[in-house]
Amino acid sequence: MDIQNVGIIGTGAMGLGIAQVCAHNGFPVTAVKATPGSWERAKTTVEKSFGRIVERGKMTADERDAAMSRITFSTDEHAVACCDLIVESVIEDIDTKKDLFRRLESICRPDALLTTNTSTLSVTAMMAVCKHRGRVAGLHFFNPAPVMKLVEIIHGFETSDETLSDLDAFCKKIGKDPVIVQDTTGFIVNRLLTPYMLNAIRMLERGTGTIESIDHAMRSGAAHPMGPFELADYIGLDVVEAMATNIFHDVRHEHHAPPHTLTRLVQLGYLGRKTGKGFYDYAQKPAVQNPALLRPVV
Repeated sequence: MDIQNVGIIGTGAMGLGIAQVCAHNGFPVTAVKATPGSWERAKTTVEKSFGRIVERGKMTADERDAAMSRITFSTDEHAVACCDLIVESVIEDIDTKKDLFRRLESICRPDALLTTNTSTLSVTAMMAVCKHRGRVAGLHFFNPAPVMKLVEIIHGFETSDETLSDLDAFCKKIGKDPVIVQDTTGFIVNRLLTPYMLNAIRMLERGTGTIESIDHAMRSGAAHPMGPFELADYIGLDVVEAMATNIFHDVRHEHHAPPHTLTRLVQLGYLGRKTGKGFYDYAQKPAVQNPALLRPVV
């Protein structure tokens, strides 16, 4: 299939980032808000994001306006009925995603490609509720989608070779660097990164180092752009906990289970940058280690 237009279900940070990338690269996009309420805020978010790109001199005002004109916002899932490619980016819950795929099968054309932006959940489990399984795959963008080049194309058990080829070509058209991955929990990047972050948290719990010293060591000694705690805060601690839980349920190895401190921070609502506090307190400029973690969390 020569993909001509794209439907996005979900207008959170990832969904809007994917919509922005597609529109910026010439594709008409239908962005559907998956939760109750108006889509006006989603539109404003994309306008501001494009505005920052204009301010940095990376696109002109005319190019911004043209890109915005290619995005149609809606609250009706049926708005994606004529799209060639649909990317779902709703809450990371397998039952919610399965229900969505069931609905999309009755809404979309039989040849439309149905993809999920899940970071760890089974693409095959979502595929299982569909009749036309060969057109179902994972299309995992990384946050922030307008910046990160990698897209993991996940090969579910019955994903067709044609679907993989079409998605690979599409990713290259929107300036991404795709890699095809088998359907294993966490795929490539999160399967490696999640234990890395969990190990850092356990080192903190054992007193091996402070949050700041561990982050500094990995930036300076391993040339990582972020330390593990900075990365976890950036991703969102609730997301990190969910990824750890999903991988643990798959492999049943204690090494992959969420550490005590991570669970407690999520229970307290300290989710990282998006809430202003996680392993770091972002109310301070520059951010400092969360004072609650200067003593053991029990």
